Amino acid sequence: MAADLGADWRSNFASFDAVPFASASIGQVHRATLAPHVAPELPFRDVAIKVQFPNIRSSIHSDLKSLSLLLYTSRLLPRGLFLDKTLAAMEQELEDECNYLREADSAKKFREGLEGDNRFTVMRVVDELCTKNVLTMERLNGVPIIRVLELSQQKRDQVCLR
Repeated sequence: MAADLGADWRSNFASFDAVPFASASIGQVHRATLAPHVAPELPFRDVAIKVQFPNIRSSIHSDLKSLSLLLYTSRLLPRGLFLDKTLAAMEQELEDECNYLREADSAKKFREGLEGDNRFTVMRVVDELCTKNVLTMERLNGVPIIRVLELSQQKRDQVCLR
């Protein structure tokens, strides 16, 4: 957090729970409350902060190199597979996964796409506290999509039909 948000990063929060409440594929997620001086125009204060594990990018690159070496030396490759292109595509996908600024942008586009549809609420991004390794978003309480099976048929129809 200090590397991305500065040594005084805690001053951005009225509270910050050091114990994560959720895990992410390449990080962990913490509960926090924004300090009054951070983005005062936002209509919320409760946030979820997704923090990337340190050195995850270099670990991914190292793992892909090891995988490449293993596949080449074991001769397990199917004929016609272009490993270099496959690994390059995998590396690009994983690099995208490691870019929380890209994820923040995608979340904003997703929110815009559902604007006006009162069946859904999509969290807002706190731009001031987002970096390539830290993603800060409005924390919402919701219902897991699997729980839709427990709803009445009328409610299920509302969720599923446009």
